[in-house]
Amino acid sequence: MAKLNSEANEQAVTTRQWIGLQTDLPRLDCELALCQILGVNRASILAQPERALSLLQLEELDYWTSSLRKDIPFAYLSGEQEFWGLSLNVSPDVLVPRPETELLVESALSLLKRNAQLLDLGTGSGAIALAIASERQDAQVTATDVSAKALQVAKQNAEQLGITVNFQESHWFKNLGGTWQIIVSNPPYIDPDDPHLKHLHAEPQHALIAGEKGLADLREIISEAPAYLNNKGWLLVEHGYDQAEQVRHLLEQRGFQAVTSHKDLANIERISLGQYIYE
Repeated sequence: MAKLNSEANEQAVTTRQWIGLQTDLPRLDCELALCQILGVNRASILAQPERALSLLQLEELDYWTSSLRKDIPFAYLSGEQEFWGLSLNVSPDVLVPRPETELLVESALSLLKRNAQLLDLGTGSGAIALAIASERQDAQVTATDVSAKALQVAKQNAEQLGITVNFQESHWFKNLGGTWQIIVSNPPYIDPDDPHLKHLHAEPQHALIAGEKGLADLREIISEAPAYLNNKGWLLVEHGYDQAEQVRHLLEQRGFQAVTSHKDLANIERISLGQYIYE
């Protein structure tokens, strides 16, 4: 910041110059930070690279870049994240929705029958449930989370977007009754010893970490899901980049049929699913 202040005393610092100084940060993050501080869109930033920055704006930008260098997600700084074309409010009480999770939405929509019931376990910001409900107004969507604070964020998003979802506080199936045609979940699946966790310290750890090398919650959901599925109902779960084979084995062990995994845009097996048929 001292360097920027020194430059500003001699001549105005432009957006182009400021971006050029942030050599350790992604250019996109810098451009988006400028959008937030200046109240403009990226097209304006790109079209006017010689726009002068005031000392106050430089101080605000310094806070943003300092936070980003501490692995604070950009979404927490801006308070929002786009998912499935929806603008969602986010806070440190919920995970930041990731683009790869859209595969779970896409896969569920391809299986969802008309006027069917769908359950989203561990909804967080409500991203998955709201995305599905936005596409299928005929569906009856229920979303749960063990965190009351997360549910508050999800409910705010539903109200803001005008989308109907039934939210309920529950640890997986504990407080639930009834059955669903489809159950989806993006549960905690990171091994407590995973070195990548140090870069995720700002996000709620209970929503990231699971015992048994990341498989504990996946195992619990797969074990209990048949009691909450209609005949020929489907369970779809997101998991870690190296867990697909283990998750497929858990599904098959529990009696699921047509077990398979789907790859995300990075060619990683990101979700696994199976159908439960009662004898």
